Amino acid sequence: MPRVFVYDGREFPDPDPSLSVEDIRKQLCDFFPELTNAETREERRGDDEVRYTFARRIGTKGADRADIAEILRQVPAKHLAVFDLAAELIDADGEIDAEAAAVHQPEINLAIAEAEAYARATRPAVEALRRIPQHWSSVR
Repeated sequence: MPRVFVYDGREFPDPDPSLSVEDIRKQLCDFFPELTNAETREERRGDDEVRYTFARRIGTKGADRADIAEILRQVPAKHLAVFDLAAELIDADGEIDAEAAAVHQPEINLAIAEAEAYARATRPAVEALRRIPQHWSSVR
């Protein structure tokens, strides 16, 4: 029975039917770090599909002040797949190859997820860096 994985309203195809649902969740953590402790809900749709929906667990943070070094450590250091994919999908005339894009739809979804996850991790780091001069001046 085919499996579909859902997070944040987006569907992701099963990358490998031999992997457990937990293994798939761990793979998605590369793109969505907030899924580390996610809850998983299974929904069967007749005899033709099983949907696994991942949802973040809502919690509270213990500290009011963010640790700037920890925020910076959480920014993933990686080359984003969107750049390689863009180069692959652009033809010799500089236009998007629609046929190639259709074939690569699962990779496009993962590239979007990766870029969005990177942006989410980067925003707090930028804000933390903006606070450094204020932080240092208050420490003196």
